[in-house]
Amino acid sequence: MSHIHLPDGILPVWLWVSGFIVAVLVGFILFRFTKKEVLAKKLPLLGMMAAAMVLGASVEIVPIAYHVNLMVISGILLGPSLIFLATFVVNVILALFGHGGITVIGLNTLTLSVEGILGYLFFRFFWKVLKRLSPASFIATFLALLLSTFSMIGVVGLGVSHYEELIHKNEGHGIFEFKLLKEKGDHHGEDKEEGGTNFKRFIAIVLPLGFLGWILEGIITTLIIRYIYRLRPDLLRL
Repeated sequence: MSHIHLPDGILPVWLWVSGFIVAVLVGFILFRFTKKEVLAKKLPLLGMMAAAMVLGASVEIVPIAYHVNLMVISGILLGPSLIFLATFVVNVILALFGHGGITVIGLNTLTLSVEGILGYLFFRFFWKVLKRLSPASFIATFLALLLSTFSMIGVVGLGVSHYEELIHKNEGHGIFEFKLLKEKGDHHGEDKEEGGTNFKRFIAIVLPLGFLGWILEGIITTLIIRYIYRLRPDLLRL
């Protein structure tokens, strides 16, 4: 999943503060287009889906270290405005559980909302094009997870220079001393290369494992949507 699990103090201040500011602005814009009647009608569904997302994010699938967050199915049922609110609530709860720090709530709300909103839009688009529920559900989930993962990677990448400063500050005696990452030799010439290599390694690990997770969550989302379509098709608004 595209949830950022970094604790407080890792991301640069300008990055996580910008995340909160952008999240507030996006939330304000979305809620301007949300009718009070719709919010009141869907509030129980919002609470149920938020609880399901918290439960899914609390269970890790081994060995790929993946969380089925149910963000796409929540986006399809709630719509763009309410999925943003649900995502914010979920991230606050997860931060209190230790799934990332308080400072990354804004960034996590944005990256996961991207997943839910894109899932909603992709599902609508592929339903109109294909007129088949299962392919539309699976493709929408896969693409939404793919793009949200790249957004998460982008957020992490913006702080690479800050991570290197924390690790290598004062010639290797900074806040964090990751001795296992250091190799014998001239540290002055290898620090930047090592930091860059680590970020590339991070991407090389996340994408293959994420690919397996996207397929798995695509199948789960498709099964849930098929069940909802048989039981309560009105929730899908097709």
